[in-house]
Amino acid sequence: MSISGLGLWLVAIWLLLWNDLSIANLVSGAVVATVVISFARLPKSYCAGSESGDRARVSLPHLIYFGLYVLVKLVQANLVLAWEIITPWRDRIHTGIVAVPLRTSSDLAMTVVANVITLTPGTVTIEAKGTPPVLYVHVLHLDDIERVKA
Repeated sequence: MSISGLGLWLVAIWLLLWNDLSIANLVSGAVVATVVISFARLPKSYCAGSESGDRARVSLPHLIYFGLYVLVKLVQANLVLAWEIITPWRDRIHTGIVAVPLRTSSDLAMTVVANVITLTPGTVTIEAKGTPPVLYVHVLHLDDIERVKA
C-alpha cells in the first residue's frame, strides 16, 4: 500500500467514525491523515524510496489463515483465563518470562507478532530486541517452555 492509499484509508476511517459525510469532515479527515502520516514512523515497506526497494508481500489466503488462527487462540486463552478466575482454589498459575527467538528479520513482522502476543490474555510482550530478534514474553501458564515458544 502506498502512502496515498494509507491516507485514503485514514480519511475513510475518519468519516466512518464521525458517521457524517460532509465537506468539513472530509477536509478535517484529510488534515488528520496528513498529520498522522507525517509524524508516524512507517516501516520501510511503506516508503517509496526505501533503500532495498523491497515491499511487504502478504498472501490473502495466509492473511485469512493467520486471522482465523489468532481468533481461535484468543478465544481459547479467554476461556482458560476465565476458568482460572472462577476456580481460584486450583493453584495452576506458574508465571515466568520466556525468551522467544523469531525467524524473521522484518521489524514489521516482529511488531505484529509482539502485538498479537500482548493481545492474548495471560501473556505480555515485555521487550523486543536483538539481531536476530528475540521477544521476551511474560506468561501466566509456564508449564512447558517449548510449548510456550510454539
